[in-house]
Amino acid sequence: MKSKLSHDLYVKNLNSIRWYASFVGLDIMEPDYKPNILTVLALGGVSLTIFSEFYTVWYYWPNLVKLMESAAIYGILIQGITKFYTALRYRKFFEAMYNRLDTFHYEHRQHEKNNATLLLLMQRIRLVTKLILIQFIFTIFILVMAPIVQYVLYSKKFLPYAIILAFTDPEIMSHFLLNLAVQYYLLVVGLAGFVAAESVLILFVTSVAGFADVLKNKIDEMNTVLLDNEHNKDRTAVKTKLREILMLHQRVLEYENDLEKRYYLNNWVQVASSVFNLTGALFGCYVSNSFTMYALAIAVVIQLFELCLLGTILSIKNEEIEHAFYNSLWYLMDRAEKKDFMIMFHKSQHAIEMTVASMAPLNVVLFIAIMQKIYAFAMMLMSFFE
Repeated sequence: MKSKLSHDLYVKNLNSIRWYASFVGLDIMEPDYKPNILTVLALGGVSLTIFSEFYTVWYYWPNLVKLMESAAIYGILIQGITKFYTALRYRKFFEAMYNRLDTFHYEHRQHEKNNATLLLLMQRIRLVTKLILIQFIFTIFILVMAPIVQYVLYSKKFLPYAIILAFTDPEIMSHFLLNLAVQYYLLVVGLAGFVAAESVLILFVTSVAGFADVLKNKIDEMNTVLLDNEHNKDRTAVKTKLREILMLHQRVLEYENDLEKRYYLNNWVQVASSVFNLTGALFGCYVSNSFTMYALAIAVVIQLFELCLLGTILSIKNEEIEHAFYNSLWYLMDRAEKKDFMIMFHKSQHAIEMTVASMAPLNVVLFIAIMQKIYAFAMMLMSFFE
């Protein structure tokens, strides 16, 4: 049954995120949440694999192909541990953001136009989340099936990815099975964890579009009120609508500020780790023609593009807010009303953007620049290999 209220679809989306997060013990919306055995197992598995990278370098040295394949996975593990840290360290932030959005959708459930706008937004968020899920499932499926196919067709022992546990030798059957079990476990929980993390990011950032569209609707309503009261000395209706816009705009600014502050580390790590991910994956694609590296490269490119696209969406919506203020009928206001309105207009011209460690704005232009640098670096490594 299709939801008619954006609030209902928001709750349904939140429950889906919580379901995925529960697989790694990170259902932080649970009352009196505390880390559980699933949290310990997932965090322990990721941490052990990260530290095992040093042993992996020693074990495979000087096999450059294996080293680059391990680097491709190592970047993803760094992302995973960062997402773990962010969720546990800033649990209250996520709770506050969820509650903000819940309140926002609930407030506008009876407003026909605003509800329709927010409902469409939530439907798009659900669709994008499903597409991200399908993409992750495809990548994990390739990694899971690779050892099985290699064993059935060629009777070879093959691990999903080239990071082996410290002090183990995959040439020994018992050690190989141990590594295989740990890697399969991390792939399964990694699927759930990354889907939850990406879904939360998509929800939080694209919700700015909902705030912006509702704010534009309120500005349109204010324009109608201004026309109706152009020759009316009673300015109560105008001041009431202006106050609603002022309060909502303040909520938007606070929301964007908190979003940039808490995703500061996540954005930097994700962009930086993509250098390891894509360089290693492209090297594996070119040198060994590895199907798993092709799948991994596609997944990382999509993930990086998604992050940069979200930053672009945020910038576009901020520009739409600025244009809505500029194109309003502000000249029909009295002096006191203009003063308040101009303050909001000034703030809209200096809206906060998502950045990478405050060094560069997160947008599609940055994505293209990063891809060019990664490609050049990968080609340089390949020239040395040849």
